[in-house]
Amino acid sequence: MKRFLRLALCAALLLACVPAGVAEEEWVEAVAEIEAAVNSADAVTADAAAESDGAVSGRIDFTEDIAPFEGRWVTFDDGFKLYLPVEWTRSGLTEAQERAGLFYRASNGGGDSVVGNVAMGVAVSYVRAGSLVTLDDLAEDFSNVGFTGIDKLDINGIPVVTFNRAAGDYRGVAFYHSVWPNYVMTVYVSPGGADDQTISDVGSAILCSLSPQEPRVGQ
Repeated sequence: MKRFLRLALCAALLLACVPAGVAEEEWVEAVAEIEAAVNSADAVTADAAAESDGAVSGRIDFTEDIAPFEGRWVTFDDGFKLYLPVEWTRSGLTEAQERAGLFYRASNGGGDSVVGNVAMGVAVSYVRAGSLVTLDDLAEDFSNVGFTGIDKLDINGIPVVTFNRAAGDYRGVAFYHSVWPNYVMTVYVSPGGADDQTISDVGSAILCSLSPQEPRVGQ
C-alpha cells in the first residue's frame, strides 16, 4: 500500500499527458521548443536565482521499490542519474538530434513485459540559456510558449520544472546543470500515458527517479 501511495503521488505531481509516440524528428522539435522557453526569460544574478529557487510546491523522494518495473541506474557525467527498466536499451542518435542538444535516448524497442506492445522511450537533452534565469522564470516561460502541466518540484534534492508538451505526446522535467548553471537539462518520457495507468506509472517512476550524483565534468 505504501508503494502504491508513493507512486500515485509521483503520478499526481507529474501530470500525465495524452499517450502518443514521438517520431524521430519530433525529438528535435521538442528541444527547439524547450530552448525557446529557456531563452525567453530575463537575465538575473546568481544570488537572485538562488533566492527564488527555494519555492517549490512539493518534494519527491524516490526509492527503487516504488517503480512498477525491474530497473537499473543509468548515470550521467553531468551530475545526475535515472532509474530505467532493465529491458530498455540505448538508442542511436541522428546528427540532427545531436546538433539540437539530445545526448541520450533509450526505449523498449516497441514493447516489453511491463507495458506490452506499447512503444515507450526516454530522452535527455540540454539547451544553453542565453542568460542565468530563475526556476520561477523557467516555469513562467514554459507556460508562455505553450507547455502545460507546469509545476516546481524538488525531486530527490534537485529543483525542477515539470512540463507537458502542448501536442500531448510527452512530459518531462527541466533543471539546471550541476556545474554550469547557464545550461538547462531536460529529461522527458513518451508516451505520457494518461489513458493507461501502467504506462503513466512507468513514466512517473522514471521522472521521479532523477537523482543527484557527483558530476564528472568541469573538474
